[in-house]
Amino acid sequence: MDDPPQFTCLIPDLPDEISVQIIARVPRSHHQTLCHVSRSWRSLLLKRLLFTLRSSLHCAEPTLCLNIHTPAETDSSQWLVLNRGHFLPSRPLPTGFLSSACAAVGPFVFLLGGSLPGVPSNVVQILDLRLGGKWFLGPRLSTAREFAAVSYLNGRLYVMGGCSPSSEAWAESLNLFDRNPQWVPIDSPRFLRNKWMHGCLVLSGQIVAMAGQFVFAYDPGQNTGSCPAWVPAPEELDLGWRRWAVVVNNIVYSYDYTGKIVGYDAGMDKWSTVLGVDKNIPKCKSGVTLANLNGILCVIWREQIFGSKRKEMAVDWVGIEVTNLGSEGLHGSILWQETVSLDLPCGSSIAHCVVAEF
Repeated sequence: MDDPPQFTCLIPDLPDEISVQIIARVPRSHHQTLCHVSRSWRSLLLKRLLFTLRSSLHCAEPTLCLNIHTPAETDSSQWLVLNRGHFLPSRPLPTGFLSSACAAVGPFVFLLGGSLPGVPSNVVQILDLRLGGKWFLGPRLSTAREFAAVSYLNGRLYVMGGCSPSSEAWAESLNLFDRNPQWVPIDSPRFLRNKWMHGCLVLSGQIVAMAGQFVFAYDPGQNTGSCPAWVPAPEELDLGWRRWAVVVNNIVYSYDYTGKIVGYDAGMDKWSTVLGVDKNIPKCKSGVTLANLNGILCVIWREQIFGSKRKEMAVDWVGIEVTNLGSEGLHGSILWQETVSLDLPCGSSIAHCVVAEF
């Protein structure tokens, strides 16, 4: 794996010499940024925060990316751009850790921890999706983790759980805009440290996470010592949250084993079934994930046809526009539904699902 470039932060300032090399290699007409700006603007690309500039020019596009793991005999991993229908031309994952946590920030995908033959790791691997994709090493976690949970909020990554044995750094954060970014442990309640993490998400400015059968909220703005920032989440949210959950337009959506999608409205403190989509969602016990693609609720699953002789992997996904009718509940409209056949073994599985912008 390449060493990190000499950026002054992880969401990088591009040194002039690196930017010149990039611009020299890519014709203006073929570059997603340069094709949208005049030649006089090109000098700006030699300065600060390339992806921020791209976003301000509306050149970045929310993109649904799947990390596909193939069976043990081939032991490989690929990234698929699902809503563009092709594989990313990125390099293979340098170190194929299992059970790592994953988050996307702009065009960067962070893989945190994981394990190799049962040995947890504190390695952080970063995939830059621009210009074909390239892997870098990020700052190591304070402690080794597997099956952790991670979220991004206000310029920071927050990772929780997965420590074996229990650690004082059960939760920690990384400021991506620091000049010398390092993971900083967060004071956490001891009773959480032996619980398995099942996921976390950002809701109303808080990190909401499920540890074991306990759902709790962490408010970074209230972190003043002695764990005052950690509070139990609303009981109603606790009752309805399953492992697969995502926030879309401030509604928490979860998928259950009956094939139903339910949504939690924090203002009403109430779960409601998303009506009108039951016939389009299968009753899958595994391999289902949810994502927020620019305000559209996406449901993605590995197609399972029992008795089929299909040798390649197939992924089904639907895009759902949900209307919140208040007391009348949540109503969904299917915007698209398609099956994508992949040139991968049928036993492959979806390891991670993120929405990046590039």
